[in-house]
Amino acid sequence: PVPTALAISAGNNQSATVGTAVAVAPAVLVKDQHGKGLAGVTVTFAVAAGGGSVGGATATTDANGIATLGSWTLGTQAGGNGLTATVNGLQPLSFSATGTPGSPATLFFLTTPPGSAANGTVISPAVAIGLHDQYGNQVAQAGVAITASLASGGGSLSGAAVSTGASGVATFTGLTITGTVGPRT
Repeated sequence: PVPTALAISAGNNQSATVGTAVAVAPAVLVKDQHGKGLAGVTVTFAVAAGGGSVGGATATTDANGIATLGSWTLGTQAGGNGLTATVNGLQPLSFSATGTPGSPATLFFLTTPPGSAANGTVISPAVAIGLHDQYGNQVAQAGVAITASLASGGGSLSGAAVSTGASGVATFTGLTITGTVGPRT
């Protein structure tokens, strides 16, 4: 018997944190012309989109005609990832997965940092800070406390403690600098 059909058996349409493996290893079912699983067929898995990597890229079908990939680690950018499974002579199958951002690791400015502000007035436009994971993906996580502080130049800040909203953005709507006049960081 020869392989005539290829079908997804497991592991399609998953979601996992970027840079990590999906929970269910993708698997395919190879069938013969009678619709029965075909043992001993070589299946090759390869990353098709989104980066990442596979472990055990070549698998052989078992007695039921199923070949299972060793592992699929998603790329480091949030969004779509793709994988193909190929058997010689048949149309390749496509698997998809969605990479979601990891835990917050760094902060970034969503607005241009202010160049100047009058002593005792609210800084405008409001400073907005977002969260990035270790790969630079924006993280939508509410309730992360962020505090602004002066690194140099003296004076004091008010309105300097806020928390992120559902989008993972903290906006300092009442941030005010008071004290001596001059450059500050």
